[in-house]
Amino acid sequence: MHIETKIKNFEKMGIGLFIHWGLYSKFSQGEWSQNILKIKNYQSAFQEFKPIEKNITDLVKLAKKAGFKYIVLTAKHHDGFYLFDTKGINSFDCVHTPFKKDIIKIFTDECHKQGIAPFIYYATYDWNNTKYHENFSEYLIELRKLIRLICTNYGQIGGFWFDGNWNKPQANWQEETLYQEIRKLQPQAIIINNTGLEKQGQSEGKKVDVITFERGNPKIVHHVQDNRYLAAETSLTLNKHWGNAKNDLNYISAKQLIEQICHTRKVGANLLINVGPEFDGSLNVHCQSLLEIVSHWMKINHEAIYGTANYEYPTYPSTSNIHDFIKGRYLFVDNLGNIGNSNVILGGEKARQLVFNNWPNNQKISHIVWLDNNKKLSFKQNYTQKSLEISADGFEYGTNLIERVAKIYYK
Repeated sequence: MHIETKIKNFEKMGIGLFIHWGLYSKFSQGEWSQNILKIKNYQSAFQEFKPIEKNITDLVKLAKKAGFKYIVLTAKHHDGFYLFDTKGINSFDCVHTPFKKDIIKIFTDECHKQGIAPFIYYATYDWNNTKYHENFSEYLIELRKLIRLICTNYGQIGGFWFDGNWNKPQANWQEETLYQEIRKLQPQAIIINNTGLEKQGQSEGKKVDVITFERGNPKIVHHVQDNRYLAAETSLTLNKHWGNAKNDLNYISAKQLIEQICHTRKVGANLLINVGPEFDGSLNVHCQSLLEIVSHWMKINHEAIYGTANYEYPTYPSTSNIHDFIKGRYLFVDNLGNIGNSNVILGGEKARQLVFNNWPNNQKISHIVWLDNNKKLSFKQNYTQKSLEISADGFEYGTNLIERVAKIYYK
């Protein structure tokens, strides 16, 4: 089956950073606070919007350092506020705030400078625009004009991430007209249209390039739909909200985050990790800390994330532990202990025996090496039984990376 080059390239990216940021950030009660909490002074945030420009560029630099290959920024969320100059189409944009500058311009310029693909999140469900409810056909015409602006004013765009069609499931969204416009003006841009929580992993017959799993943790992904190969993307929040929420302390652990990165590659998807900056564009200490952990892990293991594109490599799960697997040239082992001694038993003293059945005979292995210390692993390959056995020893004392990765060298 033919697979488009841009879909292959997207799969190779591995992980992306999602940024939910807008007027709702002022109230620090989540991105849906206007809709759910009915904040009376919500519009006051428009008159106070004056973020620190350096915070925007620093976010891109942080993403680069942490190993993210693309960033999705909310150019417009459901509250209808635009982080770009709408050129008079709508005055509810950032250039009419005290900030006066075009945030998407700042963002895309820094992404291009850092070598990261800028993706544009655009909410199609709109609480603010009366046309959405009263004259839907005019709303769609306006939507296409705005997307045309983005396609023609910010250089190369990595992709578009639409969200909200699920609010009018019976409406004619004229998606193909919109997508044709994007493909004409930005032929290499990936097109994603979030299907929401209830229809995860479904293309719904639309000509998108990626199927989505919002907050999902799929065990299997169906990449071929409507006779096309589609990439896949799961997304997660670091706590329970997409936008910043100061009273939400329910952050995930470093272990959950690193395991999710690896599990997502196991099932053949990219992972989109979300942060919700403060009103001034800065990140709180919790988000910073978790991204620093991702950065540390990726510095050691980045090649295993970029080098496990699903279109290219099948996944071989271990029969002895469902969380351990091989994909391409990389072995992923979950939750190994540390090697200690009789006084400090850390659980990694005895090597874990991994068994892989139906291992292809044409993949003859020369040696296997841990990425964190370059030490070789013992293994036995049985060509008659098409099996592979690997002895995975624990982390050295003083190190525990949660997921341990080894590189397989073939003859």
